[in-house]
Amino acid sequence: MNDDMGYGFFGDDSIYSEHPDPAWARRNWIPLDGTWKIAHKGREEEIQVPFPIGSEAAGVDFRDSGTFTYTRSFDLPGFGCGKRYLLRIGACDYEAKVSVNGKEVGWHRGGYASFSFDITEAAVRGKNRLEIRVRDSHSPFMARGKQTFLRNPFFVWYAGTTGIWQSVWIEETGSSYLRQADLRPDFTERVVEGSARLASCFPAGAPLPAGAAASFGLRLELETVAPDGSRRRFTISAPDAEGVFRLRFSFDDIGAILWSVDRPELYALHYRLYDGDEILDTVESYLGLRKIDVDKGGFCINGERTYLRMVLVQGYYPGGSYAPTTFRRMEEDIRAIKGMGFNGARIHEKVENPYFHYLCDRLGLMTSFEMPSFYLPSRRAFASYESELRELIERDSMHPSCIMRMLFNETWGIWGMYNPRSKTRRFVLDMIGLAKKLDSTRPVIENSGWEHIRTDVADLHHYLKTSALAREVYDRIRSGDQETLFGFSPRRALAFYIRNQVSTKTRSLFLEERANTGNVPRFLSEYGGFGWYETEEKDAVIENIERYTRDIVDSGLFCGYCYTQLYDVGAEVNGLLGFDRRPKVDADRVRAANGK
Repeated sequence: MNDDMGYGFFGDDSIYSEHPDPAWARRNWIPLDGTWKIAHKGREEEIQVPFPIGSEAAGVDFRDSGTFTYTRSFDLPGFGCGKRYLLRIGACDYEAKVSVNGKEVGWHRGGYASFSFDITEAAVRGKNRLEIRVRDSHSPFMARGKQTFLRNPFFVWYAGTTGIWQSVWIEETGSSYLRQADLRPDFTERVVEGSARLASCFPAGAPLPAGAAASFGLRLELETVAPDGSRRRFTISAPDAEGVFRLRFSFDDIGAILWSVDRPELYALHYRLYDGDEILDTVESYLGLRKIDVDKGGFCINGERTYLRMVLVQGYYPGGSYAPTTFRRMEEDIRAIKGMGFNGARIHEKVENPYFHYLCDRLGLMTSFEMPSFYLPSRRAFASYESELRELIERDSMHPSCIMRMLFNETWGIWGMYNPRSKTRRFVLDMIGLAKKLDSTRPVIENSGWEHIRTDVADLHHYLKTSALAREVYDRIRSGDQETLFGFSPRRALAFYIRNQVSTKTRSLFLEERANTGNVPRFLSEYGGFGWYETEEKDAVIENIERYTRDIVDSGLFCGYCYTQLYDVGAEVNGLLGFDRRPKVDADRVRAANGK
């Protein structure tokens, strides 16, 4: 999907315009996107990777469940002693078992997280055969987002996404290589701290044995390239006994140029792993210095109060479903969002392509991370969810554009959390703790728009038939009406989902400690939806947008809002744009409604 956009930010030699994962990229890589063979139920077809099965761009019409076997060949002409080869897969829905030349090299479960395998021991010089055997289903116990858990799409659930839907590629390294790195700014101490972790060939793909790294004389050099072009180099003489290099440098060392929506400044990073004078591995990444604070008044970005003006984005693309046909398609969506005066996007029930997040970092758009839902609680669902949440936080924690995490949405899949002694409630509380442990820098909304039990931001959703009803709700919230804030009615929830009725009240909220409501900000994380449900105000959609948005801001109750939604998807024809991205409303008037 290289479309030569030239997004490199430190010279013509940048790889960022074409590499599928600019946050962790090696220059010596072999793209494997393109034509593959795929077999399913006795049929063999050609499929275009990385487009999901059933999408127009994929070129095959298999249904979205079952077992699918992808195959293709690839060449390693430079295969030799002292080199290692990593197969990287951006995302594959849902279970993948990978073999090279008939030898299994690994398997992965989860439709959104990236994964990789060291394939050196299975590969040979010259031509190799790669097989990826994929299994997917409509199971409600899998994290699946808005993919239908029935046989066919219905209501606000769409056709399933099956198979490979992000890029596949191979990277070449030396005998030892860097598995991952993590850098995080500490604005109190004005330092950047983090780590870079080794992997090795003892055995292939496993962590380096304790104490072994120092005996090999390994050292790490990190070069930073500031937005103004200035460079600094930092050398870590040896890893610790666990094969981890500890990194620390001050803001003053690198000039401390901050990232913001208006000035999305990024530092390019070069990690170089040495054995003596020999370079074993080089990885390129980047860093954005950005501080988030959340208090009763809302969000502060780099110490400046920031009102969130977000739009809901579901991550579906013409032709490719979950996968854009070019990276430029993602860029155009981001520019459309900014052009209409929004400063952020709520990525809803999907974890986006790493390149999308790179573009948000590069172009200046705040985002939220939202874990896709499963729909029935069980031990299996909980375990799969936790495993993938860990992988995704590890992969995406470095993006400065991401300002908060949403773990669940409208109680989907976690219905039993109403019972204080339920395993489901315990699971939700555990996931809140896990998210904060893995990444303490971002606020967590545990259950967007519905019942809260422990949250950093009390968000809510409403789709009300008149703006007068919305103002009445705001008045009740302002007066501290307990029913509006804490009442829960299963009848109202069922009416919304089964009979498609829109409640005349906000979605219910309840907190473990009601006193907390005075200490956390409120965020209206869904409203609008004009064109999908019937309103009693028969004005044009744009006039409803203007009226409802003005009332939200004038209420003074919220730290921001999120309009539903950027473009039409499936039966939800409530977009500012059609699914084909043609404007449905006057973009200048939307921009004015956003105060721009």
